Amino acid sequence: MAAIAHSATAQPIPAASVNACTQRVAEEMVVATRDIELTSGGPVDALKGTQTLFLRNRTTGQTAECRVNTIDAYVLSVTVSPQVRPPQPVPPIAPISEASNRACLQRTAEEMVVATRDLDVTGVGSVNAANGVGTVFLRNRVTGQTAECRVNTITNTVLSVTITSPRPPQPQPVPPTGSRPVPPNDPTARRCENVVSNKIRGSFGGVQTISFQPNARRYFVANGVDSIRGGGQFSQRSKMAHRFNYNCNIVSVFNFSPSTGG
Repeated sequence: MAAIAHSATAQPIPAASVNACTQRVAEEMVVATRDIELTSGGPVDALKGTQTLFLRNRTTGQTAECRVNTIDAYVLSVTVSPQVRPPQPVPPIAPISEASNRACLQRTAEEMVVATRDLDVTGVGSVNAANGVGTVFLRNRVTGQTAECRVNTITNTVLSVTITSPRPPQPQPVPPTGSRPVPPNDPTARRCENVVSNKIRGSFGGVQTISFQPNARRYFVANGVDSIRGGGQFSQRSKMAHRFNYNCNIVSVFNFSPSTGG
């Protein structure tokens, strides 16, 4: 007698098979059964009664194939596809607080030996989400010197300051020429003495005489500025003599700044 061949035919999927595969796939994916859905089923093998069901994790999109015996709803095997991790959202860049900016301004000013008012914040880098460390970029508005300040934005603690550009060369002061005697009847010295005399008479009452010592000297102070320094004495009605020292700063066209000391 010839053997009769039975071809696989598509049949309705038994509910018991669906439940058994859903349970087993949920266990493999370590999720709840409510997260698993049936997407389709293959044909039933007429000789063995086996069928392959195709299922999907409705949350992650991960898929699985489940071979099940439709006669007794016994799961024979489960094959889970590699899980495709959805793209993780990129956390927004946390802004650097005003307190962290102030801490960087103060520390950078100390490093540059300038006032904080001379510094500008020119930019900020991203903040590390794990440790809260960010970078503040600063510039000296007077010299143009720049710096980078690493700061903990959680505690507002400065971790380091790096000067990123050298300090520009500073103008060298003109070396002083020393002092020299003031010649007799020097017109500049006479003007100085007149200013000092008027100041004494305006500060003390009853001034009778004012005399200046002949040993006044002229000193270099700065570019375009000299100083005539000397001493003298004055007397009042009581005839008591008072000594004084004076200093006239000579700027441009005889702009005197006399100072006297008793």
